[in-house]
Amino acid sequence: MGFNISKYSKVVFLNMFFFMAKFFAFSSFLLAFHSHATSLDSKPHQLVQETTDRVVALLKAGVDPTDTEKFITEVSAILDPVVAFDYIARGVLGRYGKDLTEAEQLSFAGSFKKGLVNTYGKGLSGFQDLDIKIKEPSEVLTDDVRRTTVVQEITTGSGVTKVSYTMAKNRQNQWKMINLVLNGINFGQTFRGQFAAAVEKNGGDVQKTIQEWEKGVL
Repeated sequence: MGFNISKYSKVVFLNMFFFMAKFFAFSSFLLAFHSHATSLDSKPHQLVQETTDRVVALLKAGVDPTDTEKFITEVSAILDPVVAFDYIARGVLGRYGKDLTEAEQLSFAGSFKKGLVNTYGKGLSGFQDLDIKIKEPSEVLTDDVRRTTVVQEITTGSGVTKVSYTMAKNRQNQWKMINLVLNGINFGQTFRGQFAAAVEKNGGDVQKTIQEWEKGVL
């Protein structure tokens, strides 16, 4: 059995891609969804809020998560400018990435993104009555700050989940989401550990591990 992320789908992708409230009851369920828009001076906090609003609007418009290819395309159009999928995928590959060509790394990144977005859509069907609030930034971000954390609280019938998004500026000074921590669980580290374990199980065969991953994406 290859690298598998389904174990975390219900929670991880709700948060990672809903940015949202990971990226994770459509139609009538979403009418019960409340995203608290606050006056945020911080650009990365604004970005998280705006992306949340756009995803909610898309879901309310009736996009069908069972139409996998269309769903991935439409949600990706919102997330691509915000989430550093290539960066995250390279982090998952870890030290094994050096054995791959640039084309192979990009191919893995594409499959990784499809898997995240697709799992997120399926995971959403188990959630309703979400109340999402972005906490005010704890400090003023000056222009020279290149990394910060955006904290989001997601309230469901079972309690409150705290999600911390790591936001960083790229070389073009654009803010991107590069990681998240969900109730203390660092998912960048978790995915990297899972991939490394799968490579070890496959006798060190990185290509085989990636092929197994890509076969199980959709």
